[in-house]
Amino acid sequence: MNRIPNWLKWLVVALVFALMGAAVLAVDRRASRVDMPDPDNTFGIYREADA
Repeated sequence: MNRIPNWLKWLVVALVFALMGAAVLAVDRRASRVDMPDPDNTFGIYREADA
């Protein structure tokens, strides 16, 4: 690692962060389009809100 220039190390780190950010945004966009099913109340853990 000592032979790699410091600027190249930082470029790789910045590239990795950019790719991770792009992946997070892609997953977020995909997840926002998926319809969520109604909660499964099999074990009775959900209570109705008192209004």
